[in-house]
Amino acid sequence: MQSTPLVSVGLFVYNGERFLKAALDSILSQTFTDFELIISDNASTDRTGEIAEAYAKRDGRIRYYRSEKNMGAGWNARRVYELATGKYFKLAAVDDLIEPDFLRQCVAVIESDPNCVVVHSRTKEVDENGNFIRNYVTPMKTDSNDPVERFRGLLTTGGDMCYQIFGVMRMSALRQLPPQGSYVNADGVLLARMSLLGRFHEIPEYLFISTRHSKQSMATLPVRLTQQRRFRLTNRYGTLPSPEWWDPAKTRAMTFPEFRRVLEYFLSIYRAPLGARQKLRCYCVFLPWIRWQFTGMLKDLFLAADQVLYNLQVPRTTPAEHLK
Repeated sequence: MQSTPLVSVGLFVYNGERFLKAALDSILSQTFTDFELIISDNASTDRTGEIAEAYAKRDGRIRYYRSEKNMGAGWNARRVYELATGKYFKLAAVDDLIEPDFLRQCVAVIESDPNCVVVHSRTKEVDENGNFIRNYVTPMKTDSNDPVERFRGLLTTGGDMCYQIFGVMRMSALRQLPPQGSYVNADGVLLARMSLLGRFHEIPEYLFISTRHSKQSMATLPVRLTQQRRFRLTNRYGTLPSPEWWDPAKTRAMTFPEFRRVLEYFLSIYRAPLGARQKLRCYCVFLPWIRWQFTGMLKDLFLAADQVLYNLQVPRTTPAEHLK
């Protein structure tokens, strides 16, 4: 391995002892070996640190870091990116796996195509025991040479799972953008910004495995819904995972996630290195999409009102430790 690895794999984790060994084994068994593995432990209270340190002692490619305070998943995902030294970067979650040939195939594509900024594979979803659920079909159309068409593909996919965020990304493109934020759908916004810089490529094999289970991020409800004895306007919630999963400081905040998403997409176009005509075309795609999001934005206001009621009825406490 070179002194500076070609690929940095950044695994962010909080209380991941159940899945950590399998995740680490899947990364360390890659047929492509020129990588570093950065593990950022967000103040876990289980055996996560013990497991990670044991692996780090056995394999010199691993660097293990631990925070003394739970800073939220948004901060932790940024941390592994900031610690990365490779030409390419792959984000990794503790409950996901990659097949042995994932890195080799992704690197081969991105090395051969300077206009490609993200390479990902097709995704297979399994349950917590490894039983097959489905092959996930990625609806994004982001392989066009036209940045406007790539951006359109991201906007019009609705409930996409953003699995492309776990692909191999060109670090020089990532460095042109603000780091992934600590707000709902920050991963989708980062992908949108990457699409304005270059093409995505999907490997037509199911090399990425997403584990679906009851304690994963997408099942994390807002803290305001955990208090049973209070008057509330609604039991509904916005886009998951909740704002508190991204940032524990937002337990009592009114976050307006759909309004935030509209703002971030607007800024993505405004800041993109595109000509005036291309930006205008992007806004022509974007404005009708805002109308489609109008119901969600109204829902934001309703949820914010219930958050005010929660704040008035429930004393301020330490943020819940179920946050990743």
